Amino acid sequence: MPPPPSPPGEGQVRTCVGCRVKAPRSALVRVVLVPQSPRAVVDERTDAPGRGAWLHADRACLDLADRRRAIPRALRSAGPVDTAAVTEWFSTRTPGQT
Repeated sequence: MPPPPSPPGEGQVRTCVGCRVKAPRSALVRVVLVPQSPRAVVDERTDAPGRGAWLHADRACLDLADRRRAIPRALRSAGPVDTAAVTEWFSTRTPGQT
């Protein structure tokens, strides 16, 4: 059974790697790997090359993603990924701010 079509005007839809809920791309934060490094950072402009992992701008989703080890898996990293910069970004944001 194919997924239901997106409502008009919703744009591209991505799935949060933390809570696994689909949302418009504009409502999520993109996380990418720094080239030649096992370090993940938030891609605020959403235009960095390479694979991205999408998260709601909510600390609970980041915690779920960390617990499930979803970020390295989504980024297809061969080893562990340092998410300290992502955690720092989430710490400096107020709820609802992207």
